[in-house]
Amino acid sequence: MPDARIAPDAATVRRRTLEWVAEILEEPEVTEEENFLDLGGHSMLALVLGERAKDAFGADYDLKTLFEGTLASAADELASRVARS
Repeated sequence: MPDARIAPDAATVRRRTLEWVAEILEEPEVTEEENFLDLGGHSMLALVLGERAKDAFGADYDLKTLFEGTLASAADELASRVARS
């Protein structure tokens, strides 16, 4: 049976990313311009975040973008890949 999943828009991926990061890091005041590692994230927490993304969108975050960029850039990169797939 084909996957009937509809690609989310970038705003949805950004919103979900902020929600998940806030939950995982127990940091309720995260913003799109913050960096995952600067907020206290690390590789094991990135795996948890990635599993949530896979469950919701069928793809994981690019770790280089997640670790080096803002949360918005990580979400936008993920949304772009999901839209192309």
